[in-house]
Amino acid sequence: MELLRTDIVRQALSSRLATRLLKKTIPPLDKTLLRMSRGWINTGMQPVVLLRTHGAKSGLSRDIATLCMPVGRDLVLVGSNWGQEYDPAWVLNLRTTPEACVTFRGYVGRVHARELSGRERSVMWQRLTRFNPQYERYQDLCSRRLPVILLERPV
Repeated sequence: MELLRTDIVRQALSSRLATRLLKKTIPPLDKTLLRMSRGWINTGMQPVVLLRTHGAKSGLSRDIATLCMPVGRDLVLVGSNWGQEYDPAWVLNLRTTPEACVTFRGYVGRVHARELSGRERSVMWQRLTRFNPQYERYQDLCSRRLPVILLERPV
């Protein structure tokens, strides 16, 4: 994770060219690796979850691979959408239907999504930006407030 804290890596990762390239190649590869390994293997140095949501409009199942931060048994996601001006579809899907499924480090099962706000979001945002400084860069690239989503596993 220290590599991500260097200015040259941060700038390279947030360039338009790098974003386009990474966006097209990494998520599809991560989806395959996560399925095959039950959530243990991905392309990067950071934790990635395979998230299955129900399409807000279509109702169809949608799978995406996205960065996450483990917090105990739960996972925290940021709807950064690579710093674009709109929330990713999976955020809209979870707002409509908060029940979802994840594959992460051997756990394949249900979660309940809850968007954090207020003080709870502020505290978690500080943890998230220490965990992955790239989130600050994505926040700087767009005018919207990046959503922070907590995925809670059933007890």
